[in-house]
Amino acid sequence: MIYRLAKKIHKKSLLKILLLLAISFVAAHYAFGSRAYLTLASFFAAAIANATAVGGGFLFMPLFIYVYKLAPVVALKLSIATQAFGMTSGALSWGRKYIDIKAFSVASVASIIGVWFASFVWVVPSSYIKPLFALISLGVFIALVLEIKYKESGTEGSFSFSHSHSTWLFIVVAFIGGLMTGWTAIGVGEVVALYLLFIYRLKVDVAIATGVAVLAVSSIAGFLFHTILGGIPWYLLAFTVPGVILGGRFGAKLAIYLEGRVPVSNREDAVPASPLKLFFAAVILLDCLAILLSETITKSV
Repeated sequence: MIYRLAKKIHKKSLLKILLLLAISFVAAHYAFGSRAYLTLASFFAAAIANATAVGGGFLFMPLFIYVYKLAPVVALKLSIATQAFGMTSGALSWGRKYIDIKAFSVASVASIIGVWFASFVWVVPSSYIKPLFALISLGVFIALVLEIKYKESGTEGSFSFSHSHSTWLFIVVAFIGGLMTGWTAIGVGEVVALYLLFIYRLKVDVAIATGVAVLAVSSIAGFLFHTILGGIPWYLLAFTVPGVILGGRFGAKLAIYLEGRVPVSNREDAVPASPLKLFFAAVILLDCLAILLSETITKSV
């Protein structure tokens, strides 16, 4: 009975978010016209991003480049700025119950340093952003497939900071993830989540929530860095922020709900898969192939 009551309350909170989105979208549509669709797209991108620990840049970058015709470097700035709000909303919705604070603290410092290097020191030329984005997308697609196939062990692991090789490698991985995020607005969330899942044997929901939180602080740092550098299209950011704040909250709650409904099998070889991750893996692959095809056609013309 208590479980049924909790389930009803959870469904009501999801419905409230959808209702707020609908009201906001209708109001924005009458006030601003077609730009209101950017708010709607931002909602769905943030929902998927916060449910999987993969940055919303997977959808934002192609949207800003191909639909809104922004230069790749401007699309990158807008993606990072948008993620700063959306991933923070998702991290707060996941909550302290799911985030591993020790792993979050270590990875966040390393990742922020990586984002700083990517923004000020090791800056990628604008012409490289799209192909680099596509290649990293392909890498994360493979990582997602591995995560989907992964079956949690019977014993739950834990993160501990020590001078072991695993910890130092975790710092290096988070730094590289920060570099990737600074270059393409994607990378560190899934990298951190996968490392915690495979090496430290954390539960799937804890690994994802921690990855979301690390991506949130990394995106906030990137947003501050690009505010200093300039070039953020604030007139578009005003439309993406409401969508990602609601979407981030919805995505976290949706992930908790979906993962809780995944059936547990007694068979040793049975691996329950998240339907959301299966869907998003397909989106990432199509995203990657579309960008690579576009780059190939552009260069051949």
